[in-house]
Amino acid sequence: MARRAPVRASVAAAMSIMLAAGLVPLTAGPAHADPVAGEVVIPASIALRPQTALLSAGPSGFLRYEYGRGHLWTSYAGVDTVVDPSAAQGGSVPDFGAGSDIVAHHDSTARSVALRDMSSGRSRTVVLPTGHQYVSTLGWTVVTRTGNFLSADTTWHLLDTHDDGRVTQRPVQGVPAGVLVTFKSLSPLADAHGQVVQYRTSAGGHVGWLDADQGRLIPLPYRQNASPGLAALTPTHLLWWQDGVVFIHSRADLTATPRTVPLTGDAQLLGMVGETLIVSRYDASLGSPSYLLPVRRVEVVALDGTTRKTLLARSSHTPMPTPDGALLVPGGTGWDQWGVSLLEAADDGEVAVRRVAEAYPQPIIQAADGLTFTQGRLNTMETDLSQGWRYLHTRDIGVTGSLTVGPRVDRGPVPASCDTLACPSLHDTGDGRTVVAGAWGNPAVDQQPHLLEPTEPLPGTRIDASRVYQSVAAVSGRFAALTAPANDPGAETQIVDLNNRLSVYKTTDTVEAMWGTTLWVRDGNDTVVPVDLLTGQRGAQVWFGPMCLLDDLQAVGRWLLWTCVGSAAGQGVYDTVKKTKLTLVSGSAWSRARLGDGFVASEADGQLKVTDVRSGTPVSHTAGEFASWRPWDVDPYTGLIAHVGADGGIHLVPSGVPVSPLAQLDATVATSVDVRGGTRQWTPKWWLNRPAASWTLVIRNQATGATVRTLSGGLARGLVATAWNGTDGSGRVVPNGAYTWTLTATAADGQGAALTTTGTVRLVREWPGRNRFRVNSTAHSSPHAS
Repeated sequence: MARRAPVRASVAAAMSIMLAAGLVPLTAGPAHADPVAGEVVIPASIALRPQTALLSAGPSGFLRYEYGRGHLWTSYAGVDTVVDPSAAQGGSVPDFGAGSDIVAHHDSTARSVALRDMSSGRSRTVVLPTGHQYVSTLGWTVVTRTGNFLSADTTWHLLDTHDDGRVTQRPVQGVPAGVLVTFKSLSPLADAHGQVVQYRTSAGGHVGWLDADQGRLIPLPYRQNASPGLAALTPTHLLWWQDGVVFIHSRADLTATPRTVPLTGDAQLLGMVGETLIVSRYDASLGSPSYLLPVRRVEVVALDGTTRKTLLARSSHTPMPTPDGALLVPGGTGWDQWGVSLLEAADDGEVAVRRVAEAYPQPIIQAADGLTFTQGRLNTMETDLSQGWRYLHTRDIGVTGSLTVGPRVDRGPVPASCDTLACPSLHDTGDGRTVVAGAWGNPAVDQQPHLLEPTEPLPGTRIDASRVYQSVAAVSGRFAALTAPANDPGAETQIVDLNNRLSVYKTTDTVEAMWGTTLWVRDGNDTVVPVDLLTGQRGAQVWFGPMCLLDDLQAVGRWLLWTCVGSAAGQGVYDTVKKTKLTLVSGSAWSRARLGDGFVASEADGQLKVTDVRSGTPVSHTAGEFASWRPWDVDPYTGLIAHVGADGGIHLVPSGVPVSPLAQLDATVATSVDVRGGTRQWTPKWWLNRPAASWTLVIRNQATGATVRTLSGGLARGLVATAWNGTDGSGRVVPNGAYTWTLTATAADGQGAALTTTGTVRLVREWPGRNRFRVNSTAHSSPHAS
């Protein structure tokens, strides 16, 4: 297309990345923007994302967080009791209580801990002594710590509550001298009898078991943190996974030699039920490897290290052991079938699965995180939040009347090595094809430039395997400007013909833009020069004024959109036909803009601003709510604008500025071809500056004027391509001689004159039994392309 990669289809704004990735989630709801005349909105898809988090478990039920409902106490029969409807997601296990029906609420302002027995309804309140910091709650016992980093005297205390309201304090025995700091674990490694603690001394990091029953600390021989997936707790055992081995300690004597079970590969240790380990493993078919995504299957592993079977197809987040030796796991077959399952030992030694609660998923708008819009064809990059993968989708937008939206066609997932929303970059050619490149400026991250045919899935085919490229500078029609890495000796930009993959022109100048067969290259900081790609001839310079540091250039038809920075900052358009420069913004107050055919689209005070520049005097109007940090594009072939709105939908907005008359941008009409008695074909192609509703190619005998063949087609989005094998309508090979051809195409929107272009074909017998077509290199067309 006509613009450089950084402003064409990449998602450069950090806010756009956060929006699209769900880091700033949009919850589903109605849009409140005022409608725009002629606007069509493609609604964003809605994902139902579970936020289930297990916080504690007791004999009668468990505490969980659910989106929109806060903290719920759920019985094993599936009955919910609201504990704290305003609670937000977060907090460390066991902040809320562990291994019992006691639910704790720590009030940091009041320096108190409220304890509530969910089975009996009894409650108690513990006021933290001066100098104590809250650590956790184990049954009716509150754990605190005192000390600070500077004095290296940190230790733990147990605040035991009693039925008569008393609170007695026990310092934890066996704490080594010189503890500098302690850490909380995100793993459910606690119950009413104790918890795993992590601490640091001058000798390094340590882990230990804080035995609440005996009031003492038992050091554990492990060097790594008690991170989720590396350690697990049951009522009878403490498990630790290190160096490919699971160490199973009996809680009756943590100092005794543990049993060992081999466990290798991409696994997470969830717990132990009966005499089997419960683990989760990443399943690449489910999505990208993220701990927050439901991409791990839950499996049973025997104590000899062999995997028995799969219990749950998908899971995510942290499990929770129960006091009777079972294990609660959030998961399901998919996000739409999410809930909490109880894994418990069966009489036959196997592990049974029982669903005990349904999830309350959060509706999330899945807005497109990148888009291109060319010849009425809309390409979007959209993330499936349940998988963490991004997909390319294509929709054909109606161009023959009122705006209509065709079905969304899946073009495949983005390569896994593209781990940012700016990768890959998409560059539409204007004839239905798309050039796809890897991370801009970093060829080592992902694929070299590939070409996607109109219906081809990703990744397409590599354009030029003989060279390594850093970026795609511009594309238009059959040409792509591919730039070598800057650190390559003699780095050049190759202009490659996408039809035959051959380089037709190369330059060391910076390529700024391309339209049709005209390449625009930089000539100094403030000047560009056109290059005719068919002849290699350079045209007259276009100068943007003294002290201009050209930051961006776009080309559409006769128009150039220029943006300068520095002391002569500004933005405007240049008319290459009238040779006139029109400044739209003086100074640095310009915004990122897109060039259409005779207009400029930009953001102004949160509105889409369209400025008509055809008359030489700018005339502007607004076209609805708009933010340029969201993905957006201008289709210079139709005058339509596509942008992601605040509602997450894709808004298609008419610019209100008529496009230029239908014209030819480029053509490849072979000078000769051997049809070999009708078994080979003449395959002419014409590139157009806008969609055509239909076209007709009439071939006549030049000597008699008689029509020998008529070929025709329907809607052409920027390209008319046909084939003739040298036969007439009855299938007979026509005689040798000269033939004229006339192509007629009508504009898809019915506006303006039809395009007519003509030429001649000569049938020459060069070998006996063979006919060869020679097509004159000069053709005549009307109207002439600008």
